[in-house]
Amino acid sequence: MIRWPQNFISEPLLSEICHLPWASKLIWCTFVKILDLQSLKKPDMKIINPLYDKAFKYLMENTKYARKVLSVIMDVEVEEVSLGQQETTFPDVKRSLTLFRLDFKAVIKEADGSRKTVLIELQKSKYATDIQRFRNYLGANYMARQKDLSSVKEPPPEYSSGYPIITIYILGYNLDDLPYMAVTVNREIIDSVSKEKIEVRSFFIDHLTHQSHIIQVRRLPERRRTRLENFLMLFNQAWCTEENYILDLQEIPEGFADMAEYLQRPLMDEAFRRTLEAEEEIDTIFDAQEAKYLKKIAEAEAREKKAREGEKLERKQKETERRQKESLALKLATYMKQRGADIEDIIKQTGLAAETIIDL
Repeated sequence: MIRWPQNFISEPLLSEICHLPWASKLIWCTFVKILDLQSLKKPDMKIINPLYDKAFKYLMENTKYARKVLSVIMDVEVEEVSLGQQETTFPDVKRSLTLFRLDFKAVIKEADGSRKTVLIELQKSKYATDIQRFRNYLGANYMARQKDLSSVKEPPPEYSSGYPIITIYILGYNLDDLPYMAVTVNREIIDSVSKEKIEVRSFFIDHLTHQSHIIQVRRLPERRRTRLENFLMLFNQAWCTEENYILDLQEIPEGFADMAEYLQRPLMDEAFRRTLEAEEEIDTIFDAQEAKYLKKIAEAEAREKKAREGEKLERKQKETERRQKESLALKLATYMKQRGADIEDIIKQTGLAAETIIDL
């Protein structure tokens, strides 16, 4: 007996199918099963968009998921993690916005089985113009650390041990000159004399140079092959609803169903949603301001380009006039010299140097 999924077929249509020959019934059954399987691939699950500050902070404040996220991004096993300052913001006076960043202290297990403690600076940004703010923040953060270090007689373990720093950038836009979804910028030690790569562990290098991970969430490929790509499905901006702070998952990423469910919960919290709505409203205002700003930059660049082209054309015209004038002067000088004119007279008439006239 064939069981027909009632979700896909109305009762009148089901009645007609039941009177069809057995072979036709099998074809219909196969078709309905295919629809049923497709529905499993496209779950009806909406989650908060973790590209939004409030949503991302909610995710990373959970120690279990913070450890999982950091492990996936850095491709190492993070055994322990603790959130430092809940949130660090570096103000941008011109925009009245802040740069979102979280600090973590983590114990990671490396490929050789060794364990080490690191400080992780995770920064997230939606806008390409935040690059300068990243630079400003790094400088300000360094100065703040130096100030904190000099203000205490006995520095805390975080300062005295000098843990290596790992920086992570999660970007909600594409870098034109970096056409990759994710890259790792790692330390590579080169002998400056022989130009050969050196395999050596140095406390000085480990603590004064940084490993970085750069993620561009909008470069997520259609085919997901790695754990990192599966994780970044939770950031897939192609699945934004009319309310950009909500993603409508078309597929639950393998290995991250628990995280998707966790990101689903705040949608039932009205206060949480209002916070996301406020952030989206700020983004909308900023988008309009940014568009005006970029338009002014484009107009200024166009004026500057036009001015440069005008100056170039003017220089070219002056050079052409100079050469024409010099050519006429030489012709006149040659003519006058052939007619036996005095050199002084030729100089007065042409403005040429005596040496030039003599050489004619």
